[in-house]
Amino acid sequence: MATTDACTGQLFTPVSGAGLDADSAPRPYFHPVRTVSGAVLTDVAPADHIHHLGLSIAFSDLNGTNFWGGSTYTPDRGPVVLPNHGRQLAESWPGTDGMGGAGGPAEEPGAGGTVLWVSEEGVVLARERRTVRAFTHPVPGTWSLSLDSVMVPAGGIPALEVSSSAVKGRTGAGYGGIFWRFPADCSDTTVLCADGAGEDVAHGSRSPWLAISTVTGGAPATVVLAQGTPARPWFIRAGEYLGAGPAVAWSRKAVADAAHPLHQVLHAVIHDGRVTSPDQALRLLEHHPAANTTKHPDRTP
Repeated sequence: MATTDACTGQLFTPVSGAGLDADSAPRPYFHPVRTVSGAVLTDVAPADHIHHLGLSIAFSDLNGTNFWGGSTYTPDRGPVVLPNHGRQLAESWPGTDGMGGAGGPAEEPGAGGTVLWVSEEGVVLARERRTVRAFTHPVPGTWSLSLDSVMVPAGGIPALEVSSSAVKGRTGAGYGGIFWRFPADCSDTTVLCADGAGEDVAHGSRSPWLAISTVTGGAPATVVLAQGTPARPWFIRAGEYLGAGPAVAWSRKAVADAAHPLHQVLHAVIHDGRVTSPDQALRLLEHHPAANTTKHPDRTP
């Protein structure tokens, strides 16, 4: 079952991830995520990284288990494929518990479910409450999305420790958290953030927003991303492939327990067409009802 707009068809489709190969760290994800006109803005199992799964949440190291998929970075041997892949099991998920459906994006509490993070040994490490919300947007050819995650240790697990390849010594590889993988055919990509333009500027930036304009399927499209506060560093790749998301363990481990859950949020404005300036990106983002951005009353869409 997909969340839909009555006029434009499916905008995003939740998938449970059941049945995926163990090396891909099976997990729930969203694919396809589309623009209003139908351009697909996510990819699943691309040839360059078959463990990339649309819009999903993953860590390369959660309490020693690889929930990202693919190789594990080791300080002495570099990236190595190890039998340490976990999986995320959706106790409830849109499409299986009554969420989604034909009604279009609307300002409502949202749909979601509980996700269990299970180690390679079958131990439940974490319980997560994941919520997705879709919203209408006043700019033609535009809609908004929010993904919210709250994780706590499962019973018997004292704390959650999130690490990354960067923490282990691989420079710039602080990936892990909510991650958006764009299609492999993306071209003519422009990256903007509050600190300037380009992948080199945006990678590691704590900009409150990130705008990615690209051409996919022959059509121009833009995704403007925003995160919660305090802002985490952005992990972004725009050369080898196109993907981005806030990094939970950019340069040091992140630790959470029952009293201090691990909270992640990503807001997105999905727009048919290019965004060529920070001002244009902010104008789009200002109309996302859940994004915590500075409002400019004098601006109009």
